[in-house]
Amino acid sequence: MNNQTANKGEWSELYAVGYLMVNGGGFGANEKAQVDRDVFYKVLQIIDNATGNEETIYKINEKDIEILKNGLVVVNLNKDSIAPKLLKFFKDLNNQSGSSTFAIPSGTSFMQLIKRDKLSASSSQTADLNLILEDNATGVETPKRSFSIKSEIGSPATIFNASGSTNIIYKIIGKGKPKLFKSQSPVKTNLSSLVNSGFTLKFYKYENSIFENSLKTIDSNLPTYLAELMKNYYLSKTTKLKVLTESTFVGENEDTKIKIAKIKKFLSAVSMGLKANQPWSGYPEDFGGLLLVKSEGDVLFYYLYNMKIFEEYLFNNLRFETPSATKHKFGQVFEVNNSYFIKLNLQIRY
Repeated sequence: MNNQTANKGEWSELYAVGYLMVNGGGFGANEKAQVDRDVFYKVLQIIDNATGNEETIYKINEKDIEILKNGLVVVNLNKDSIAPKLLKFFKDLNNQSGSSTFAIPSGTSFMQLIKRDKLSASSSQTADLNLILEDNATGVETPKRSFSIKSEIGSPATIFNASGSTNIIYKIIGKGKPKLFKSQSPVKTNLSSLVNSGFTLKFYKYENSIFENSLKTIDSNLPTYLAELMKNYYLSKTTKLKVLTESTFVGENEDTKIKIAKIKKFLSAVSMGLKANQPWSGYPEDFGGLLLVKSEGDVLFYYLYNMKIFEEYLFNNLRFETPSATKHKFGQVFEVNNSYFIKLNLQIRY
Protein backbone atom coordinates (compact mmCIF):
# COMPACT_ATOMS: atom_id res chain seq x y z
CA MET A 1 0.00 0.00 0.00
CA ASN A 2 1.35 3.42 -0.99
CA ASN A 3 1.42 6.20 1.57
CA GLN A 4 -2.09 7.55 2.01
CA THR A 5 -2.80 11.27 1.65
CA ALA A 6 -5.66 12.83 3.63
CA ASN A 7 -6.60 15.85 5.72
CA LYS A 8 -6.44 16.00 9.51
CA GLY A 9 -10.09 15.12 9.95
CA GLU A 10 -9.71 11.94 7.90
CA TRP A 11 -6.49 10.94 9.66
CA SER A 12 -8.27 11.57 12.97
CA GLU A 13 -10.84 8.87 12.12
CA LEU A 14 -8.05 6.30 11.90
CA TYR A 15 -6.57 7.57 15.16
CA ALA A 16 -9.96 7.26 16.90
CA VAL A 17 -10.18 3.59 15.88
CA GLY A 18 -6.71 2.93 17.27
CA TYR A 19 -7.41 4.83 20.48
CA LEU A 20 -10.56 2.81 21.23
CA MET A 21 -8.67 -0.42 20.53
CA VAL A 22 -5.73 0.38 22.81
CA ASN A 23 -7.77 1.93 25.63
CA GLY A 24 -10.79 -0.35 25.39
CA GLY A 25 -13.10 2.66 25.12
CA GLY A 26 -13.11 6.28 26.19
CA PHE A 27 -14.33 8.71 28.81
CA GLY A 28 -17.47 10.77 28.48
CA ALA A 29 -17.44 14.51 27.75
CA ASN A 30 -19.35 17.41 29.26
CA GLU A 31 -21.11 20.25 27.46
CA LYS A 32 -17.83 22.23 27.31
CA ALA A 33 -15.96 19.42 25.49
CA GLN A 34 -13.99 18.56 28.61
CA VAL A 35 -13.30 15.02 29.84
CA ASP A 36 -15.69 13.57 32.41
CA ARG A 37 -13.61 10.97 34.25
CA ASP A 38 -16.63 9.77 36.20
CA VAL A 39 -18.03 8.14 33.05
CA PHE A 40 -16.16 5.54 30.96
CA TYR A 41 -17.68 3.79 27.96
CA LYS A 42 -16.23 0.32 27.45
CA VAL A 43 -16.07 -0.71 23.80
CA LEU A 44 -16.47 -4.44 23.11
CA GLN A 45 -16.42 -4.35 19.32
CA ILE A 46 -15.61 -1.87 16.57
CA ILE A 47 -17.49 -2.68 13.38
CA ASP A 48 -15.80 -0.99 10.47
CA ASN A 49 -17.19 -0.81 6.96
CA ALA A 50 -15.55 2.29 5.47
CA THR A 51 -15.65 0.92 1.92
CA GLY A 52 -19.30 -0.11 2.08
CA ASN A 53 -18.32 -3.62 1.04
CA GLU A 54 -16.25 -5.84 3.33
CA GLU A 55 -16.99 -5.57 7.05
CA THR A 56 -14.08 -5.65 9.49
CA ILE A 57 -14.74 -6.40 13.16
CA TYR A 58 -12.30 -5.57 15.94
CA LYS A 59 -13.08 -7.58 19.08
CA ILE A 60 -11.45 -5.85 22.01
CA ASN A 61 -10.24 -8.21 24.73
CA GLU A 62 -8.33 -7.39 27.90
CA LYS A 63 -4.87 -7.78 26.35
CA ASP A 64 -5.38 -8.25 22.64
CA ILE A 65 -7.50 -7.38 19.62
CA GLU A 66 -9.06 -10.00 17.36
CA ILE A 67 -9.48 -8.73 13.81
CA LEU A 68 -12.14 -10.51 11.75
CA LYS A 69 -13.01 -10.15 8.07
CA ASN A 70 -16.16 -11.82 6.80
CA GLY A 71 -16.48 -13.57 10.16
CA LEU A 72 -12.99 -15.13 10.10
CA VAL A 73 -10.11 -14.14 12.38
CA VAL A 74 -7.23 -12.85 10.25
CA VAL A 75 -4.89 -11.71 13.04
CA ASN A 76 -4.57 -11.16 16.81
CA LEU A 77 -2.75 -8.02 17.87
CA ASN A 78 -1.34 -7.45 21.34
CA LYS A 79 -2.43 -4.08 22.78
CA ASP A 80 1.05 -3.40 24.15
CA SER A 81 2.51 -3.76 20.68
CA ILE A 82 -0.04 -1.42 19.13
CA ALA A 83 0.21 1.42 21.67
CA PRO A 84 3.69 2.77 20.72
CA LYS A 85 2.79 2.79 17.02
CA LEU A 86 -0.44 4.66 17.76
CA LEU A 87 1.47 7.22 19.84
CA LYS A 88 3.99 7.78 17.02
CA PHE A 89 1.14 8.23 14.54
CA PHE A 90 -0.59 10.75 16.83
CA LYS A 91 2.59 12.81 17.31
CA ASP A 92 3.18 12.91 13.56
CA LEU A 93 -0.45 13.91 12.96
CA ASN A 94 -0.33 16.68 15.54
CA ASN A 95 2.90 18.08 14.07
CA GLN A 96 1.42 18.53 10.61
CA SER A 97 0.61 22.05 9.48
CA GLY A 98 -0.05 24.02 6.33
CA SER A 99 -1.15 21.48 3.72
CA SER A 100 -4.81 20.51 3.51
CA THR A 101 -3.89 16.94 2.58
CA PHE A 102 -0.68 15.14 3.38
CA ALA A 103 0.91 11.74 3.83
CA ILE A 104 1.85 10.30 7.24
CA PRO A 105 4.01 7.17 6.83
CA SER A 106 3.36 6.15 10.45
CA GLY A 107 -0.37 6.50 9.78
CA THR A 108 -0.24 4.36 6.66
CA SER A 109 1.80 1.78 8.61
CA PHE A 110 -0.79 1.76 11.42
CA MET A 111 -3.60 1.38 8.89
CA GLN A 112 -1.84 -1.68 7.44
CA LEU A 113 -1.22 -3.09 10.92
CA ILE A 114 -4.92 -3.10 11.85
CA LYS A 115 -6.01 -4.31 8.39
CA ARG A 116 -8.15 -1.27 7.67
CA ASP A 117 -9.13 -1.09 3.99
CA LYS A 118 -9.88 2.61 3.77
CA LEU A 119 -8.72 5.59 5.77
CA SER A 120 -12.13 7.15 6.46
CA ALA A 121 -15.81 6.58 5.81
CA SER A 122 -17.48 8.06 2.76
CA SER A 123 -18.74 11.64 3.18
CA SER A 124 -22.18 10.39 2.09
CA GLN A 125 -22.40 8.27 5.26
CA THR A 126 -23.80 9.85 8.41
CA ALA A 127 -21.83 7.53 10.69
CA ASP A 128 -18.07 7.10 10.61
CA LEU A 129 -17.94 4.05 12.88
CA ASN A 130 -20.19 1.41 14.47
CA LEU A 131 -19.61 0.28 18.05
CA ILE A 132 -20.93 -2.33 20.45
CA LEU A 133 -20.51 -1.12 24.03
CA GLU A 134 -20.92 -2.56 27.48
CA ASP A 135 -23.98 -0.99 29.06
CA ASN A 136 -22.87 0.95 32.14
CA ALA A 137 -26.05 0.12 34.04
CA THR A 138 -26.53 -3.58 33.26
CA GLY A 139 -23.09 -4.76 32.18
CA VAL A 140 -24.52 -6.45 29.06
CA GLU A 141 -23.55 -5.56 25.50
CA THR A 142 -25.58 -2.94 23.69
CA PRO A 143 -26.96 -3.25 20.16
CA LYS A 144 -24.71 -1.90 17.42
CA ARG A 145 -24.64 1.90 17.54
CA SER A 146 -23.34 4.29 14.88
CA PHE A 147 -21.09 7.22 15.80
CA SER A 148 -19.79 10.22 13.91
CA ILE A 149 -16.25 11.43 14.57
CA LYS A 150 -15.21 15.06 14.93
CA SER A 151 -11.68 16.27 15.53
CA GLU A 152 -10.18 19.29 17.24
CA ILE A 153 -6.99 18.64 15.29
CA GLY A 154 -6.90 20.85 12.19
CA SER A 155 -9.58 23.05 10.65
CA PRO A 156 -13.10 22.97 12.14
CA ALA A 157 -15.46 20.69 10.25
CA THR A 158 -18.67 21.78 8.53
CA ILE A 159 -21.71 20.08 10.08
CA PHE A 160 -24.38 21.46 7.69
CA ASN A 161 -23.20 22.21 4.17
CA ALA A 162 -24.49 25.07 2.06
CA SER A 163 -26.32 24.44 -1.21
CA GLY A 164 -29.19 25.95 -3.15
CA SER A 165 -31.43 23.81 -0.93
CA THR A 166 -30.36 25.74 2.19
CA ASN A 167 -31.61 29.11 0.91
CA ILE A 168 -34.29 30.85 2.97
CA ILE A 169 -36.46 33.45 1.19
CA TYR A 170 -37.53 36.70 2.89
CA LYS A 171 -40.01 39.29 1.65
CA ILE A 172 -38.69 42.86 1.74
CA ILE A 173 -41.18 45.16 3.46
CA GLY A 174 -41.04 48.96 3.14
CA LYS A 175 -41.88 51.99 1.05
CA GLY A 176 -40.46 52.30 -2.42
CA LYS A 177 -38.31 49.96 -4.48
CA PRO A 178 -35.20 48.47 -2.87
CA LYS A 179 -32.06 48.95 -4.93
CA LEU A 180 -30.13 46.09 -6.44
CA PHE A 181 -26.71 45.60 -4.87
CA LYS A 182 -23.68 46.24 -7.08
CA SER A 183 -22.33 42.87 -5.99
CA GLN A 184 -23.82 39.96 -4.03
CA SER A 185 -20.93 40.12 -1.56
CA PRO A 186 -20.37 41.04 1.17
CA VAL A 187 -23.86 39.84 2.07
CA LYS A 188 -23.87 41.18 5.64
CA THR A 189 -22.85 44.68 4.52
CA ASN A 190 -25.47 44.70 1.78
CA LEU A 191 -28.20 43.55 4.13
CA SER A 192 -27.31 46.20 6.71
CA SER A 193 -27.56 48.91 4.04
CA LEU A 194 -30.98 47.57 3.02
CA VAL A 195 -32.26 47.70 6.60
CA ASN A 196 -30.68 51.11 7.21
CA SER A 197 -32.64 52.36 4.18
CA GLY A 198 -35.88 51.68 6.05
CA PHE A 199 -36.70 48.15 4.84
CA THR A 200 -37.41 45.10 6.97
CA LEU A 201 -37.30 41.39 6.20
CA LYS A 202 -40.22 39.02 6.78
CA PHE A 203 -39.77 35.27 6.50
CA TYR A 204 -41.53 34.02 3.35
CA LYS A 205 -40.56 30.39 2.71
CA TYR A 206 -37.68 27.95 2.22
CA GLU A 207 -36.46 27.55 -1.34
CA ASN A 208 -36.53 23.77 -0.90
CA SER A 209 -39.85 22.48 0.44
CA ILE A 210 -38.21 19.18 1.44
CA PHE A 211 -35.98 21.05 3.89
CA GLU A 212 -38.91 23.03 5.28
CA ASN A 213 -41.00 19.88 5.76
CA SER A 214 -38.07 18.11 7.47
CA LEU A 215 -37.85 20.96 9.95
CA LYS A 216 -41.58 20.64 10.62
CA THR A 217 -41.09 16.99 11.63
CA ILE A 218 -39.05 18.34 14.55
CA ASP A 219 -41.51 21.14 15.32
CA SER A 220 -44.16 22.85 13.19
CA ASN A 221 -42.76 26.28 14.13
CA LEU A 222 -39.07 25.42 13.64
CA PRO A 223 -38.89 26.83 10.06
CA THR A 224 -39.93 30.23 11.43
CA TYR A 225 -37.55 30.05 14.41
CA LEU A 226 -34.60 29.12 12.21
CA ALA A 227 -35.41 31.81 9.65
CA GLU A 228 -35.51 34.45 12.41
CA LEU A 229 -32.17 33.21 13.72
CA MET A 230 -30.58 33.36 10.26
CA LYS A 231 -31.80 36.93 9.72
CA ASN A 232 -30.19 37.92 13.02
CA TYR A 233 -26.92 36.29 11.96
CA TYR A 234 -26.72 38.24 8.70
CA LEU A 235 -27.49 41.50 10.52
CA SER A 236 -24.91 40.91 13.26
CA LYS A 237 -21.12 40.81 13.58
CA THR A 238 -20.88 37.51 15.47
CA THR A 239 -20.97 33.96 14.12
CA LYS A 240 -21.43 32.07 17.39
CA LEU A 241 -24.68 30.14 17.34
CA LYS A 242 -25.30 30.31 21.08
CA VAL A 243 -24.81 34.09 21.22
CA LEU A 244 -27.06 34.64 18.22
CA THR A 245 -29.80 32.34 19.52
CA GLU A 246 -29.88 34.01 22.92
CA SER A 247 -30.01 37.48 21.33
CA THR A 248 -32.75 36.43 18.91
CA PHE A 249 -35.00 34.79 21.48
CA VAL A 250 -34.83 36.91 24.61
CA GLY A 251 -36.65 36.88 27.93
CA GLU A 252 -36.86 34.52 30.88
CA ASN A 253 -40.11 32.91 29.86
CA GLU A 254 -41.40 29.55 28.72
CA ASP A 255 -41.89 30.65 25.11
CA THR A 256 -38.23 31.65 24.78
CA LYS A 257 -37.06 28.40 26.36
CA ILE A 258 -39.15 26.38 23.90
CA LYS A 259 -37.71 28.22 20.89
CA ILE A 260 -34.12 27.68 22.03
CA ALA A 261 -34.85 24.01 22.80
CA LYS A 262 -36.14 23.50 19.26
CA ILE A 263 -32.98 25.04 17.78
CA LYS A 264 -30.97 22.56 19.86
CA LYS A 265 -33.11 19.70 18.53
CA PHE A 266 -32.36 20.87 15.01
CA LEU A 267 -28.61 20.79 15.72
CA SER A 268 -28.76 17.24 17.04
CA ALA A 269 -30.82 16.17 14.01
CA VAL A 270 -28.20 17.69 11.69
CA SER A 271 -25.46 15.78 13.50
CA MET A 272 -27.45 12.58 12.93
CA GLY A 273 -27.89 13.08 9.23
CA LEU A 274 -30.61 15.63 8.47
CA LYS A 275 -29.84 17.08 5.02
CA ALA A 276 -31.65 19.88 3.24
CA ASN A 277 -32.43 17.97 0.05
CA GLN A 278 -33.48 14.66 1.61
CA PRO A 279 -36.69 13.90 3.53
CA TRP A 280 -36.10 13.50 7.26
CA SER A 281 -38.30 11.07 9.13
CA GLY A 282 -36.73 11.46 12.56
CA TYR A 283 -33.72 10.35 14.57
CA PRO A 284 -32.19 7.06 13.32
CA GLU A 285 -32.66 4.31 15.88
CA ASP A 286 -29.07 3.07 15.70
CA PHE A 287 -27.36 6.46 16.14
CA GLY A 288 -25.26 6.37 19.27
CA GLY A 289 -23.63 9.77 19.37
CA LEU A 290 -20.36 11.49 18.63
CA LEU A 291 -16.69 10.75 19.24
CA LEU A 292 -14.54 13.83 19.79
CA VAL A 293 -10.81 13.62 19.08
CA LYS A 294 -9.09 16.12 21.37
CA SER A 295 -5.89 17.90 20.40
CA GLU A 296 -4.08 16.36 23.39
CA GLY A 297 -4.95 12.83 22.25
CA ASP A 298 -8.05 11.74 24.17
CA VAL A 299 -11.11 10.45 22.32
CA LEU A 300 -14.25 11.42 24.24
CA PHE A 301 -17.83 10.17 23.99
CA TYR A 302 -21.05 12.10 23.59
CA TYR A 303 -23.38 9.16 24.05
CA LEU A 304 -27.04 9.82 23.29
CA TYR A 305 -28.27 8.21 26.48
CA ASN A 306 -27.58 11.73 27.72
CA MET A 307 -29.04 13.80 24.88
CA LYS A 308 -29.05 17.02 26.89
CA ILE A 309 -25.25 17.13 27.27
CA PHE A 310 -24.83 16.31 23.57
CA GLU A 311 -27.17 19.11 22.52
CA GLU A 312 -25.48 21.58 24.88
CA TYR A 313 -22.09 20.67 23.39
CA LEU A 314 -23.36 21.41 19.88
CA PHE A 315 -25.07 24.60 21.03
CA ASN A 316 -21.89 25.84 22.73
CA ASN A 317 -19.48 24.97 19.92
CA LEU A 318 -21.19 25.51 16.56
CA ARG A 319 -21.21 28.71 14.52
CA PHE A 320 -22.77 30.06 11.36
CA GLU A 321 -20.77 30.77 8.23
CA THR A 322 -21.52 32.77 5.09
CA PRO A 323 -20.83 30.61 2.02
CA SER A 324 -20.33 31.86 -1.54
CA ALA A 325 -23.30 34.02 -2.52
CA THR A 326 -22.65 33.64 -6.26
CA LYS A 327 -22.24 29.86 -6.06
CA HIS A 328 -25.45 29.31 -4.08
CA LYS A 329 -27.40 32.17 -5.69
CA PHE A 330 -28.43 34.25 -2.70
CA GLY A 331 -27.89 37.73 -1.29
CA GLN A 332 -29.43 39.79 -4.12
CA VAL A 333 -32.78 41.62 -4.26
CA PHE A 334 -35.22 40.18 -6.78
CA GLU A 335 -38.78 40.98 -7.86
CA VAL A 336 -41.80 38.67 -8.26
CA ASN A 337 -45.23 40.13 -9.14
CA ASN A 338 -44.35 43.64 -7.92
CA SER A 339 -43.07 42.31 -4.58
CA TYR A 340 -39.40 42.22 -3.57
CA PHE A 341 -37.49 39.37 -1.98
CA ILE A 342 -34.01 38.29 -0.93
CA LYS A 343 -32.50 34.88 -0.19
CA LEU A 344 -30.14 34.12 2.70
CA ASN A 345 -28.21 30.89 3.02
CA LEU A 346 -27.66 28.56 5.97
CA GLN A 347 -24.30 26.91 6.67
CA ILE A 348 -23.12 25.63 10.09
CA ARG A 349 -19.66 24.52 11.17
CA TYR A 350 -17.60 23.90 14.29
